[in-house]
Amino acid sequence: MRRILRILILLNFFALSSHSQSITINELIKLSNLSSKEIVPYLTKKGFMLKESTSDSMETRAIFTEKFKFRKKSTEPARCINIYFKGDAKCLTLQTPALNEYEEGKQKLIKAGFFYDTLKDITKERSILFQKANVTVQATAEMQDDSSMQYSFHLKEKAVPSSLRYAEELLQFDSHAFLVSYFGEQNVKKDMYYLTEKELKRCSVLFSGTPHQAVFVWDDDIYLNKLLYILVTNKLPTKGAAESNPLAGNNEWQLKNGIYPGMALKELLKINETDFDIYGNKSEMAFLIKPNEYGKINFKKIAVMLSCHECFDNKIFNQNTVSALEVAKANLSMRVFDVALYPPDR
Repeated sequence: MRRILRILILLNFFALSSHSQSITINELIKLSNLSSKEIVPYLTKKGFMLKESTSDSMETRAIFTEKFKFRKKSTEPARCINIYFKGDAKCLTLQTPALNEYEEGKQKLIKAGFFYDTLKDITKERSILFQKANVTVQATAEMQDDSSMQYSFHLKEKAVPSSLRYAEELLQFDSHAFLVSYFGEQNVKKDMYYLTEKELKRCSVLFSGTPHQAVFVWDDDIYLNKLLYILVTNKLPTKGAAESNPLAGNNEWQLKNGIYPGMALKELLKINETDFDIYGNKSEMAFLIKPNEYGKINFKKIAVMLSCHECFDNKIFNQNTVSALEVAKANLSMRVFDVALYPPDR
C-alpha cells in the first residue's frame, strides 16, 4: 500500500512539473492567434493561472501568472503574461526573470525571419524591436526596484484588412513591413520624402506612378514604422519621383466624406457645410486649409493643401488667411492638391 501511495505521489509530482513549463516566444506568437476561449485552457496546460481579467464589447484584458512549482524553493519572480485585445490589434507581453529565456527568444525571432537593426548588438541593447509583416515584438531588459532584472517580449499583432475602399483605411498599415506583406514588395518602394526643400525623411511609396499612389511618412527612420501621416496626392514629393518623374494622372483614392485630389473648392465647401479659412500668401503655409473642427470636416485630423494657378498674384490672397467662401465667390479655379491623413492617436 505504501509503495502504491509513493507511486501516486510521484505521478502527481511529474504531472505538476510537466504543466510548469515556460512559454517560449514561438508559443507567444501562437497565443496571439487563439480565440479568447482557447487562451485559458492553453495557458493552464502551460502552467499559468488566470490572476485577473476584464472584458466588454470593446476590449479584453487579462493577466496570467506562473503557478508555483513544488519541486523548486526559489524566490525568483514568477513569469507573467499580460493580454490586451482591442479593435484591430492584439497585444501580449511575456515577462520572465530568466536571462537565458530572453536571449533564446531573440535568437528564435531572428530565425523566424523577423527584421531588426543589424547594426546593434542584441546581447547588449536594453531594448530592441523585431518586425515581420503585421507583427512587432519589442524585447526589453529592465532593472527592477529590488535590483533584479526583468526581461519582457511585448508582441503586437495588427489585423490584416479584408478589403480597402477608402483612403482612411490605409492608416491600418503602421510599418513598411506590414505594407510589403499585404501589397507585395513590387508595389511598395522605400524613398526619401521632402519635408522641406532641404530636409528629407525616409518614407514608403505605395503604387508609385499609378492612380492609387500614396506616401507613408515614418517617425522611425530605422525600422520604418510609427506612422506620422499618409499623403494622398497626384504628384509625389519624393526624391525618387524627382529623379524618375512617374506619371500617375488623377489620384483615385477618396476619403469617406468624398474628398479627393482635384476636387474643386466649391465642392469642398458643400461637404463642410460652412466656411473655413485658407492661409494666404503672407503665411509660410500658403494655400493650406487652416486646421479647425468647424463644419463636417475635421481639418485637424486631415490636412488639405489647395492649388490655384490664378491665385498667387491675386489681391484676395494678400493676407495671412482668407475665407474659402470669399475665394469661391471670386470664381477662382482653386482645387484640392493633396490630402495628409493622420493616425487616430495623433
